[in-house]
Amino acid sequence: MPTTTVNNVAFHYQERGRGVPIVLLHGFPLDSRMWDAQVESLSDRYRVITPDLRGFGGSLPPAPFTVASFADDVHALLKQIGALPCLLGGFSMGGYISLAFARKYPSDLLGLALIDTRSEGDTSAGKENRAKMIRLVDENGTKGVVEEMFPRMLADFTITQRPDVVRRLREIMESQHPQTVKHALVALRDREDYSGDLPSLRVPALIIVGEQDAITPPVLAEGMGKAIRNPTLAVIPRAGHMAPMEQPEEVTLALRRFAEQLAVR
Repeated sequence: MPTTTVNNVAFHYQERGRGVPIVLLHGFPLDSRMWDAQVESLSDRYRVITPDLRGFGGSLPPAPFTVASFADDVHALLKQIGALPCLLGGFSMGGYISLAFARKYPSDLLGLALIDTRSEGDTSAGKENRAKMIRLVDENGTKGVVEEMFPRMLADFTITQRPDVVRRLREIMESQHPQTVKHALVALRDREDYSGDLPSLRVPALIIVGEQDAITPPVLAEGMGKAIRNPTLAVIPRAGHMAPMEQPEEVTLALRRFAEQLAVR
């Protein structure tokens, strides 16, 4: 796994393949391992890059950040390794970062994939829940947050039929540094609302959502689709919030078809 120093942080990232860069940003509290299936499959034709965001996975130290500063980190990393312009995809928290990237660096995008995410900022209830989870980190470390989040992460099919995915997801979540988890909760709580940016997106957009996503449900994906000009919407059957891990073949196929359409334009 390559490492490079960007903005005073040693960033770890996966990179495989050649061609048009496809950059995939992980969610919270995860790291680049959530994209292993997509890296394996898409790298036959594309240059697939999956960073560990600041403080997550192998990227240390766990210093404070914001959603917007994450976008700056990603842009600096991609510029340094010569991966711009790119097709940028973001899952959940990674989707927020992708929208921040689109606002700040629109000329460096070929397309935007928003995966199990939303454009709105936190509601008052959402902010209260972030505060609750910060207290859980103080009391029980990262495991406290994992136990709070885990029941809503996966579809029933995954829980009953894919124990390997259940184990892998828990392993990735529980391995994240507690201080980074706290910083992320603050960043998510205080993030901007990007809904107003959707109508003016300058690049093609793909929206992917798990059919049983309880955290960012299909109705939110459909709402983003109505605001974006000519989006592509893919609803993934038998998937909850973790569609890229639960149904990796379906998510990969949606990304591949989107990338192929971009090549035609």
